[in-house]
Amino acid sequence: MTLPVTPAALPDDPVEQAIAWAVRLQMHGATPDALHSLQRWRDADPDHEQAWQRIASIGTQLSGLAPEASRATLDASLARRRQRRQALKVLAGIGFAGTATWFAIDVRADYRTGTGQRLAVRLPDGSLLHLNAGTAVRLRFDGAQRLLTLLHGEIAITTQADPQRRPFLVDTGEARMLALGTRFTVRRLAGADGADGTDATLTRLAVQEHAVQLQAAASAVRPVLVQAGDSVLTDGARIWREPAHDDPAAWLDGVIAARDMPLGQLVAELARHRHGLLLCDADIARLPVSGVFQLDDPERALRVLLQTQPIVAVYRTRFWVTLKKA
Repeated sequence: MTLPVTPAALPDDPVEQAIAWAVRLQMHGATPDALHSLQRWRDADPDHEQAWQRIASIGTQLSGLAPEASRATLDASLARRRQRRQALKVLAGIGFAGTATWFAIDVRADYRTGTGQRLAVRLPDGSLLHLNAGTAVRLRFDGAQRLLTLLHGEIAITTQADPQRRPFLVDTGEARMLALGTRFTVRRLAGADGADGTDATLTRLAVQEHAVQLQAAASAVRPVLVQAGDSVLTDGARIWREPAHDDPAAWLDGVIAARDMPLGQLVAELARHRHGLLLCDADIARLPVSGVFQLDDPERALRVLLQTQPIVAVYRTRFWVTLKKA
């Protein structure tokens, strides 16, 4: 029997609420009804979805760790309040990191990928959709439009001309994009730094061919036409250009092509393709790194970083690695 979670039973802090959901699902079962209830909670507030993605990303990365290691890592990653610390101990104690496959489930998704997975899909209109690791997409094609909703992760799209002349749209919550006969990538970045420096969920649009019109969620923001070779970010209220530290479409070729990319950003990219927990200390996170790194061999990428950068790797286990200053 699944224990229901009611709003009155949840703590005020969204992260603590997300932890409460994780505890209940792991202890009482991830039934379809429970997953749909969780989805309603996630949909009720953007802060809920951001908190869940934060917990889910840590849960996925901790796959393979022993309970003791999971507990220490959870404490370091999320613990701020006493109530939260107690819930984290419960999560680690029940072994959620290695067995909670429901973290990767999004009941709204038609297509999804897990850690280290990439997927190519031919859509009903002939357009080509690629999913990077850790991605979930919902598809809604009807007589009026072709709509993709990027729930989380990263996609690449090559659109096909439609005999019915239906617009091809991509929605992320922060923005809606209209493809203008084009090839482009879209990524959702949970827990990123917003334009004002605060924690936010961002949408990154990079156009490889032709153009895409981007409309931020805030109706007062004017639409922006993004041309081939350009990349922009939006938090739903503002739109700004992004410094080019990588080739946004390089993952389609199975690589990260870094150009003075901050080490912390590169490590976060590699972590999406490596099982376990891969961390980078703050005092080396801004080191600029250039090079081409294979997504299908993250261990080799780590060895290259250790040989070329003033850093060392501290292994708690083979699944838990922290990069530190040498």
